Amino acid sequence: MSTPFRRIKRLITLAALTAFCLSLAASVAVAENLVEDGDFELTKSGKDLRKDGKGPDWYESRKDTEVGRKLLTLSKKNIRGNKTHKAMLRASSEFNAYLSNRLIRPLEMMASASYDICIKEILPEYNRSGFFFMGGIKDKKGGPNSTGKERFVFLGFENAEEPGKINMFAREGSEKWANKTIIAENLDLMKWYTIKIEAEIPEAYYTVEVVGVTEPYDLESFYSRGKTPDKITHISFSTWNDGPGTFYVDNIVVTGD
Repeated sequence: MSTPFRRIKRLITLAALTAFCLSLAASVAVAENLVEDGDFELTKSGKDLRKDGKGPDWYESRKDTEVGRKLLTLSKKNIRGNKTHKAMLRASSEFNAYLSNRLIRPLEMMASASYDICIKEILPEYNRSGFFFMGGIKDKKGGPNSTGKERFVFLGFENAEEPGKINMFAREGSEKWANKTIIAENLDLMKWYTIKIEAEIPEAYYTVEVVGVTEPYDLESFYSRGKTPDKITHISFSTWNDGPGTFYVDNIVVTGD
């Protein structure tokens, strides 16, 4: 039989454990999203989305002519059950467009990210698009994440062999373009997927998970000439003239450090 002292000690221990768990849950719940307007509900129009406010906001960063910039727009349509605002990037075999965001503060140790994406089409000539990058700015050309040395996370999609299906891939290290790491096979066009990323920046690796489809997949960060970014200051989604696709993104969250 437990003595009163033991019962009191057990209750104190349980109370302390409960308090710790509640504190931990609260700290997770209030983790700061370093992306302002991650769900685009405060964005009024495509023009508003493309505008560079010079602060922590969304903007079209590549500036590949006015035609290219307008490949990025705001969609208010019901896209496969998503009735809220979302960003849309359209395919073009001539122009490039980047949807970029300056994070509220840079990350140098750990970064967690998640986003929803729905791929409408990937043009077959180059068979790659729906790109997502986490990185920064190393030069003054083309905006953030526009060159290899600026990219820490490098993700994209390609058409699968079966019509209507796509694969998600990553580029690791300094491998050539053809050497892609397939993360998820035979996903569906015109279906929303949630992508989760956990990055260890000093260790130069990250994990990617397609929620409900794959387990976290370990990946080496992208390298250019043996170097990878040592901090993450920007995220970008893009469609290229040599990687054209049409897709939607929504509900972007970045936390860390």
